[in-house]
Amino acid sequence: MKNTKPHWIAIGLLSALLIAGAFKVIVLGNTEPAEDGRTALILEPAERQAVLGEMRMLLEASQTIVEALANDDLAAVEAAATPLGSAAIATVDFSLRAKLPLEFKKLGFGTHYAFDDIAKMAKEKQPAKQIQLKLADTMNNCIACHALYQLPEKKI
Repeated sequence: MKNTKPHWIAIGLLSALLIAGAFKVIVLGNTEPAEDGRTALILEPAERQAVLGEMRMLLEASQTIVEALANDDLAAVEAAATPLGSAAIATVDFSLRAKLPLEFKKLGFGTHYAFDDIAKMAKEKQPAKQIQLKLADTMNNCIACHALYQLPEKKI
């Protein structure tokens, strides 16, 4: 009978490497500790600009929604929230997603799903105060994300 023990050792080592690699990609992303205690997301310049651009769109939509709610314009609320809902997640490049830590993705996905909720609430003509409270709760994701992460410019 052949000795298959070395094969099982090799398979075990390869499996461990794959699991460790998957853990790094899925959970940790491409990060390093930042000097201010947050986690720095290490991205290529174009990836960094994509993330910052998405954050600006979320902020601009939030301001539009606040103004629309003040003017009792639920159609404008729906129009501002809809493009930033879950459909926006599909526009994020997969190579960029692999560099983002799991908690960052959870906050981001949660924010996009909340914009779906805001659009739905406006479409259903729910009270402006309820929509405002949903937006206020959603902005806690923004606060948490900015408290946990930074996007330093890549050192050349």
